[in-house]
Amino acid sequence: MTWRRWLPLSGIVFVALAVLTILVSGSTPGTDDPASKVLSFYNDHQNRQILASFIFAAAVPFVVIFACVAAQRWGGVGGGPRVWPLVLVGGSVLLGAAILAAATIHFALADGADNDVAAAGLQMLNVIDNDFWVGTNAALGVMMLGAAGTLLLVPLRGARWLGWIALMLGIALYIPFADFFALLASLLWILVASVVLFRGTERAPTAEPTVE
Repeated sequence: MTWRRWLPLSGIVFVALAVLTILVSGSTPGTDDPASKVLSFYNDHQNRQILASFIFAAAVPFVVIFACVAAQRWGGVGGGPRVWPLVLVGGSVLLGAAILAAATIHFALADGADNDVAAAGLQMLNVIDNDFWVGTNAALGVMMLGAAGTLLLVPLRGARWLGWIALMLGIALYIPFADFFALLASLLWILVASVVLFRGTERAPTAEPTVE
């Protein structure tokens, strides 16, 4: 068993790091909180919030690796269109970029709290930090739609159900309010897809024998 065998599990690592980020950061100030509360919070919890930023940033390579493995495994069989595996990988890159931007903004909040940054400036960063889910969910939606197209348009046995779920989640990620639940379900989808890829349960159908 080589190191390549373990690459599909990168999706599980990504989800674990994303969940760990939430646990470490805890309940942060909302968009309606006053500037004084934002300044006080990030002053009191600076080290914890900086750690959360680095954990979130560390999740990026794992989601890209997961998408590349999925695109190679699922998109490398049959004669289906090749555009969807590219959309899958491209979506993961967009998601990674959005995560890095969100982690940078969160780090700036924590770092600026004790560096004489005006409270109003921190409040503006806090609003952006809270609203960055718009771009993150949209990027994840691209990735999920790419996964759906790859699984549904390429003949695979045992994995098409993942494609239908990915299609529904990819659409829901662009619908206000529904996108929050789609985000949680997408993380669960990545966990399941990682296990499916690791076990190698999906297979291309064998050609029917021809009679001369």
